[in-house]
Amino acid sequence: MSTSAATPLRIAVLAPDERPNTAGYASWIGSCSGVEVVQPPAELMPRFRVPADTAGLATWLLDVDDSVDAHVLSLDLLVHGGLIPSRLTDDPIVEVIARLDVLRRLRAPVSAYQVVTRLPHYDNPTRSRQEPEYWATHGRRLFELSQAWDMHARKEASAEDVACALDAVPSEFRDDLVRRRLRNHTVNLAALDLAAEGIVADLVITSDDTAPRGLPAADRGALAEWNDRLGTGALLYPGADEVPSVLVSRVVSRALGVTPRVFVACPESEGLQRIAPYEDVPVDRGIDRQIHALGGIRVTEIETCDLVLMVHPPAEVPGDWTGSVEAQDSSSVSADIVAAAKTFLAAGHRVAVADVRYANGSDPVLVEALDKSGVLGQLVAYGGWNTAGNTLGTTLAAGVSPMHAPGPDAARQRAQFLATKIIKDGFYLPSLRVRLQDELAVRGLSDPPLDELPALAERVAGELSAWAARTQTLQGLRVTDVTWPWQYLFTADFRVTEV
Repeated sequence: MSTSAATPLRIAVLAPDERPNTAGYASWIGSCSGVEVVQPPAELMPRFRVPADTAGLATWLLDVDDSVDAHVLSLDLLVHGGLIPSRLTDDPIVEVIARLDVLRRLRAPVSAYQVVTRLPHYDNPTRSRQEPEYWATHGRRLFELSQAWDMHARKEASAEDVACALDAVPSEFRDDLVRRRLRNHTVNLAALDLAAEGIVADLVITSDDTAPRGLPAADRGALAEWNDRLGTGALLYPGADEVPSVLVSRVVSRALGVTPRVFVACPESEGLQRIAPYEDVPVDRGIDRQIHALGGIRVTEIETCDLVLMVHPPAEVPGDWTGSVEAQDSSSVSADIVAAAKTFLAAGHRVAVADVRYANGSDPVLVEALDKSGVLGQLVAYGGWNTAGNTLGTTLAAGVSPMHAPGPDAARQRAQFLATKIIKDGFYLPSLRVRLQDELAVRGLSDPPLDELPALAERVAGELSAWAARTQTLQGLRVTDVTWPWQYLFTADFRVTEV
């Protein structure tokens, strides 16, 4: 494989869906790493709840196979038609397993990833659009049944507890839930078999919005046991949306014969032992697994590192910008992060900051401290979005990209990616989106009506541009072309250009 200017490495990517933070970030990380990422045409991809054309995707893979050096493939997209359709479709097991056969016909090496199907804990008509319709009214009770089943299997709950939870859920909802989980779990087992056979070179099975107890936890435990028995070396850890970016970076490192060495720094060291929202292991263990998935190693001597990953750890009292964040003063730890980052930068190290203090958005106190100190613009990467796994994986992939492509074109892509992440993660998610949600709640709405989106896009572009102008780091930049790919406020997309 080659990454020279004349023949750049080409990687075919099937992202789990069409969003900017899955398919889009994978392409962007490729650009930051000096490689070409090719993806299927839009007409083959899913559209939120509408599944992708799985037969068309298989044909596309075979068509591009001779022209690419590697494949990075979401099995959720390939067999279910996407991450959201994996929670909604009722295709039988025998049909979805057969869709894996195309992997045996590919010449270029395959890195594959799959998600253990999540099981949300809420009744919410808007957020439950990503689940079967009955989740709007019975989501919490299904979650409690899931917990009861798993805890009973672990001898932590009684048969009476299970019976009570069963009584609270209509049988047709329960049956639909468990049959789809059985199907999706079978696909994960089949993926392990493909890895054991050598058809899949790298296999990552992640947990999306996970918890220590419940059916997802039981599925993860069973997969871990089979992984050990088969000796496949599949990586199992919390995450989802970031995996395409991480695996693109892994493939590039392998092609170049480099192993990124990452030094992890956190002034609040005990914070790394906390478990972030929507995850089931301490964030320190998640960092180890993300570095491993990246194809890197974690080092303890800073003199030997290629990247310093500064971590703003989970708060003692968990917070989520889509729900509530309890006011906690983070000025002291933010100042410590700034001081440490300055020291690392002065010593000539590349520094990336992963802000996992809260879920679904950065800590504005840290963002302001980094900006006022002049550190923010010197970072090689920054992230603070969705889950801790999402933030860590994407930030690491961007952070090691200078090892892959030190030239000016890739450097410009990294600067653009950094600016976009600062605006999106540092202001839109924890501040502007929260304010917009509050305004809609007064009207009895959770998301804006479709006919209001064009005007709202103009307003949001203006507010994001105004915020950028108030920072030291982003002056001279403006935001244009704001969109919401799934037509709700949770995920936004936009362009950042010079004024």
